[in-house]
Amino acid sequence: MTLKPLKTLLFAAAAVVSTLSMPSTASAQMEYMAEAMQPAYFSRDLVVFAEGLNLDDTQEVIVEAMFDSYTDDFEYGWAATQERLNKVAEEMKEKTPANTKDTLEPVLNALGDWLIEKRHLDQGLLENIQAILVSDQRALWPGFSQRLYREKHISRGRLSGESVDLYIIERDCNLTPVAESTIADSLDEYAQAFDFAMRNRDSILRGNPKKLFENILSDNSNRNADLSEDLIKARVEVRDLNDRYIEIICSQLSPLDSEDFRTRALKRGYTRIYRRTPAQRLFRQAAENTTYAAEITAQILGLETSYIQELNNINFKLLGLTRKHEPEAQLHRAQAGQIRKSGGTPNVLEDPTRAIFKKREALGKEYIEMLRALLTPEDFLELDGSRRWVPRSEQPSSLPNQQVGNGELSLSGGKVNPSGKSKSKENKKGSNDGVNNGWGNKGKPGS
Repeated sequence: MTLKPLKTLLFAAAAVVSTLSMPSTASAQMEYMAEAMQPAYFSRDLVVFAEGLNLDDTQEVIVEAMFDSYTDDFEYGWAATQERLNKVAEEMKEKTPANTKDTLEPVLNALGDWLIEKRHLDQGLLENIQAILVSDQRALWPGFSQRLYREKHISRGRLSGESVDLYIIERDCNLTPVAESTIADSLDEYAQAFDFAMRNRDSILRGNPKKLFENILSDNSNRNADLSEDLIKARVEVRDLNDRYIEIICSQLSPLDSEDFRTRALKRGYTRIYRRTPAQRLFRQAAENTTYAAEITAQILGLETSYIQELNNINFKLLGLTRKHEPEAQLHRAQAGQIRKSGGTPNVLEDPTRAIFKKREALGKEYIEMLRALLTPEDFLELDGSRRWVPRSEQPSSLPNQQVGNGELSLSGGKVNPSGKSKSKENKKGSNDGVNNGWGNKGKPGS
């Protein structure tokens, strides 16, 4: 990139950043001004069109030419916009604007004109491709269009659960052909409803650039407040559709497939809640260790099952609170921005999930202590990530190996063992070995 276009982009970016004092809805919409700098479709998308519409070789050549023309038109339009912005920058150097509005107005007008032109380019490419399709391919267009839009715009979600694509979840589950056929109709219904909800959300989010910029320049606070509420409602609708169809699809699958589908979908949508906890990771490592005595492994599995049951109850509560609190938090953030701008101090919105997350953390610590009580200190410290749960005073010092006579000193739980054999390996036979090895009985492992 040459210096001149770079200067243009920096200038435009500075002008946009200065609008961040506006309510958060306008700020969220301005986030998508980045779209002005790159085309909606790239040459790599040609493969998506070819496969999704079953294009023949001749059609691929034609579509490739359409992509080339689209790219040329985009580059020409964006270059013209940069030149326009450069002229604005030069004029402002010669005569400093009197206020923020005079600074922003010519920049936003240039960007607004280009964004409208760019949308026409994007739509024109799709219409041109549709025009060369035969009847069988035209029948594929609705589903293909939904998939294309979903893949291009699903990342715009801001609420938990809003950016989940259930088709990706289905793919990752490796379902049998019978199971795929069973949920096919539900997925088709989901695709149509989800596409409508996403487009409705994005139309509110982006709106008409000219009107958006007019609201920013005129400081139309009432309009921005309405947009905030409408946008959050639209986001909730997208999220709720995902959550609703997760349950619909799971009700049609076998218990094993249903659990797998739901778990994957919730992990993808509500990562903070459903990502693996430290206790889960430690229990899995311990349960999969084949060197422990059978009795010890059985007790580990029992503790793990008990922990997962209690964890699921807490996560279910977190799910409900998160779904209720996040939209309220987004609206509060928008309102708080307006209150600060008018010189006031917004109220603090309490997060009801904070206390539940602390409760979950305490539950994990409790079960990790039970796991420590089951294992020898050495065995527990062999688990990845276990050291953070052991007081520093109880961790073995790391001394270098030394030669003594004909044998080599080795470290085992901080104790020197001339034979070089780990004490933990000697204690693995027997159900209660190492339970009270200076660690104390911290749980109910023997029950």
